[in-house]
Amino acid sequence: MNLDDGWSDDRGLYREVWDALASTPESARTHIVGTPDLDHFEKSAVISENILRSVLELGPSDDVLEIGCGIGRVGRLLAPSVHSWTGCDVSQNMLKMATEMLDGLPNVGLVLISGHDLAPIPSESIDVVYCTVVFMHLWEFDRFSYIEEAFRVLRPGGRIYVDNLTICSDSGWEVFNKHRLNNLPGQRQPHISTFSTPQEIEVYLTRAGFSRTQTRVDGFMVRGWGIK
Repeated sequence: MNLDDGWSDDRGLYREVWDALASTPESARTHIVGTPDLDHFEKSAVISENILRSVLELGPSDDVLEIGCGIGRVGRLLAPSVHSWTGCDVSQNMLKMATEMLDGLPNVGLVLISGHDLAPIPSESIDVVYCTVVFMHLWEFDRFSYIEEAFRVLRPGGRIYVDNLTICSDSGWEVFNKHRLNNLPGQRQPHISTFSTPQEIEVYLTRAGFSRTQTRVDGFMVRGWGIK
């Protein structure tokens, strides 16, 4: 049997999957934060903003890049206090909505990417790269590819932050088990969330070349960061 015959990587069809999930603003919000409720969406953005500011120590001279920016949930809060903010996403529909959400912010740029690299971004042109609530939707290979690419685009001394759902806490295990029982074989959609361990994130960061790396389990999330 040739294992290459008939293989279908629906999970890796990121553009097709996320353009479909972002057919309307309500659908986009649902698949970003789990509900279409605008108030919940905005509150979740503030939580993400606070975590990023505390870990990355963002400053007014920083050129910042977000991998998987969606419709601009976090970028609209960070952009006013940094030198520039660039949002990258695989979905054209997400970026169209982000254009509307970020209208009026003069230091914002939006870039369509492939789903596994940051090819349009020049090397050593960015001070901070972050990727939040995205890794759960990616193949492990693409998680690492993005971290490797982040190392390329960061200037020396640049900082990175990534996160994912984790199985290494009681609350994380509860989410994992709920996903497992509600998504039986043959019923799993290509964007279904998958989980990480602190060890996985640590390996990605160090293998990509980052130093002073740290990981932290925080509720049902694992967070990791480091410096180039």
